[in-house]
Amino acid sequence: MFVVAGLIAYLLGLIAMIPARAIVDETDDFQVGGTIWNGEAVLASTLRFDWQFAPIATLTRLGFSADWQLSGGGTDLAGSLTSRGDVLRFDKVSGQADGALLSALAPKLPFTCRFAADVAIERIVLGGSAQEALGNFRTSPANCALRDIAALPVELPAMRANVAPGARGSSGALMTAAGQLHLVEVRLAPTGALSIWPTSNAVQRAPFLAGMRYDTTVE
Repeated sequence: MFVVAGLIAYLLGLIAMIPARAIVDETDDFQVGGTIWNGEAVLASTLRFDWQFAPIATLTRLGFSADWQLSGGGTDLAGSLTSRGDVLRFDKVSGQADGALLSALAPKLPFTCRFAADVAIERIVLGGSAQEALGNFRTSPANCALRDIAALPVELPAMRANVAPGARGSSGALMTAAGQLHLVEVRLAPTGALSIWPTSNAVQRAPFLAGMRYDTTVE
């Protein structure tokens, strides 16, 4: 048993020294450096993603596992991840985020927002046929405006959001922290179909959201 454990540890050590670029695809907005064991990536030139290989979790979860931190601007998040096949799972994600993170993760959104948020995500599972999310966050008052269009910005109150898995997938809502009026609805299907759309309450506060709906597939 000790010999087998030693061989496994040795193989993990060899694998973990592989350059991160060998397994992580780079794009113009996602630059990668370091190794699988201790790597880093820069997202949208403003956010830094660092990870540290977790060998024990890798053995127990039967998939590559690492502890990570995302920082930059008003964002400082940390958690763990596990990659197994085409499934990527994030666990115990907590910290602070801001509007720059939203813009970096969803650059095709037709608007931008300035806010600060406290994040607490229990898990997010992406890829495969059992995708789901469980977590919540709270924001400060937000200032939102359309991209590339001269229009007065819209002030929104402090908000809170939650998402949880159900029989037909994960769903949640972004609502006012005080009156709990639903502003945005979110649904993530087990197959990865993601839909985000504003409610009539949101359109009353931000008329430019009228008719907008964001549909994509998480792969």
